[in-house]
Amino acid sequence: MLNCNRLATFLIIFFITSPIYCQNKTIDSLEIILANPKISDTVRINTIIEGMDNTVMLSKAHVAFYNQLFPIFTKGLATPKLNPKIKQKYQYAAGVYYYNTAKKETKEGNKNAPAHFDEAIKYWKDSKDYKAMAIALVGKGTYYRHIADWPKTFKYFFEALKYYESINNESGISNVNTEIGTACLAQQDWEKAILHLKKALPYFAVPETELHRSDRHSLAVIYNNIGTAYNRLKNFPEAHKNFLKAHSYIKQNKDPQSESMVLVQLAQSSSDLGNLAESEDYLKRALDLCNDDTSRQAVYGNAARINYKNKKYDKAAEYGELSYGLAKKNKSINSQSGITSLLYKIYKESGQYEKALKMYEANIVIKDSTNLDASKNELAQQELKYKFEKKELQQKIIQQKKLAAVTLEQQKKVTAVKLEAQKKTALETSKNKLARQQLVYDFEKKQLNQKLIQGKKVTAIKLDAEKKTAAKNNWLIAVSSLFLLSLLGVYFYYRNNKQKQAINVLEKNQIKQKLLITQMNPHFIFNSVQNIRSLINNKQNDEAVDYLGKFSKLTRQILENSNENYISLKEELEMIENYLSIQQLLYENKFKFTILVEEGIDSESIFLPPMLAQPFIENAIKHGLSNTLENGKIAVHFYLKENKLFFEVTDNGKGFGNGTQLSNHKSLAMTITKERLVSYTKNKDFIVQTDNLIKPDGTIEGAKVVFEIPYIYEN
Repeated sequence: MLNCNRLATFLIIFFITSPIYCQNKTIDSLEIILANPKISDTVRINTIIEGMDNTVMLSKAHVAFYNQLFPIFTKGLATPKLNPKIKQKYQYAAGVYYYNTAKKETKEGNKNAPAHFDEAIKYWKDSKDYKAMAIALVGKGTYYRHIADWPKTFKYFFEALKYYESINNESGISNVNTEIGTACLAQQDWEKAILHLKKALPYFAVPETELHRSDRHSLAVIYNNIGTAYNRLKNFPEAHKNFLKAHSYIKQNKDPQSESMVLVQLAQSSSDLGNLAESEDYLKRALDLCNDDTSRQAVYGNAARINYKNKKYDKAAEYGELSYGLAKKNKSINSQSGITSLLYKIYKESGQYEKALKMYEANIVIKDSTNLDASKNELAQQELKYKFEKKELQQKIIQQKKLAAVTLEQQKKVTAVKLEAQKKTALETSKNKLARQQLVYDFEKKQLNQKLIQGKKVTAIKLDAEKKTAAKNNWLIAVSSLFLLSLLGVYFYYRNNKQKQAINVLEKNQIKQKLLITQMNPHFIFNSVQNIRSLINNKQNDEAVDYLGKFSKLTRQILENSNENYISLKEELEMIENYLSIQQLLYENKFKFTILVEEGIDSESIFLPPMLAQPFIENAIKHGLSNTLENGKIAVHFYLKENKLFFEVTDNGKGFGNGTQLSNHKSLAMTITKERLVSYTKNKDFIVQTDNLIKPDGTIEGAKVVFEIPYIYEN
């Protein structure tokens, strides 16, 4: 609440009482020109507008000047066959008059302001002065901002922005973005406020020496409001930086009142950053610049709030009492209400309860008196308005009754005359209509009789034809039905045979798969038993026991999976790892192995035929690493490529020689696996790729086997 009061106070000072910098020219010479009755309307309009430029906006002199425009453009625009350029000049003058009228009404809270802004917009649009029209749109948006009608506020601001951008008017774009940012501040939309206020800055991106006094004032306003928004977002370093920029510009203008308010903002931001000594210094400088009781009261109030926030209750109370005294002296009820509320909190939190109670009672009295006066004034105004409107309404009702009585009598007379005339006309018309109807009736009766006779003959002919057609149609339907039934019978017989054939093929394939797997199982079991026997013969009892445990687990996995057409990739990986562990034990750890599954593959959702990879891994160990005594490597890799699953096994052994003959074991494993893959993929040209791994110097460093594995994905 404290921050809101501080922000509201600052905005009032910077946007309502901000100084208008006018040229230091006298108006006497302009008034002498206007006193000359012989000058043309064009010269008179130019002189009036120049006079307005040399006065403070909406001052008595300013209002006196623009009021002189009304009779000039009213008379001029009523002239027939007006020269287009002269007409444009009158339209511009009309826009100036209505715009200034609306600005004055906005300041006074007059509800006619929007209508007069619309008049200015219309005249400037007709004269194709889009820059002036955009100024009027901004003015209308400002009016709605004053009454907090935000949808209309932003509607007219953005409409003005559209016109400024269409004519590439940088000054206008900067000004309207400043207005939008100010409206966003009032709505407490801090981030949008910063966005639009920063959009207003590029217009001022010129060397410091080229900036005018009004430019520096505008920059101070923009940076101060950006700082306020950052302060509310609790970005205190950024807030302080922007307040410093605002102070640097306003200080150059030698405007003590505005500078003192920026110094108060700097005091607040310094306090927020924890720089209390610096905050006190800014407050002292702000007080030194104050040249009237109103500004001193505002600075003392802000000093009290800053010290209260920092729990410096003694200083807060001191500044608060000073501010309260000046508020009473200035008879500022709103300020008294705010400062008594603050002093109540200060005294309450510092334990000075008697003073706190005194301030609480003072605050209640101020609020009650304000509300009472306001309610009395409002009631008196409403009673006067009610009495006047009631009297006016009663007079209108009496007049309406008199008028209605006279009108009713006249209507009765007119109605009686009309009724008599209508009776005579109706009687004559009925006689004529009766004669005509009798003639029409006789003619139509005769015509109808003739049609009935002809219709009976035609109906008899049609009925006979339809009977013959119906008989033909019945035969045609019967033949067509028999033909369709025959076609349906053939179709269902054909489809039934196809389904039986498909089922037979599927059953044969399943039987074949099981036979192929059972061919591999005895072979693998035989090799494993041989390995265990070798370990026992070599008196490697511990290794034999370990091997036997892993072999039994692997055997169980193989037996369980032998009856399955598909198992999950996870189960296949467990079998491969168990198998490689057994082989590693058997070969006295002369090789190491890795199993890599590409990231992104869900091993529990992918299902593939069992025991496809094992023969190739076995071949890599027995054949590829046959000449390797240590540091052997076996790498197993599953990966997806173009939505196809591939298996790859590599070793760092001797590779595939040009004349090397495959062993019976390898040939059998390759043959069985290929038959299984062909059966699953229905592709007789299925290829298992085998390649040597070549070093940069051209020598062989190992072998690689790759082939695609058919799979099913189940989520």
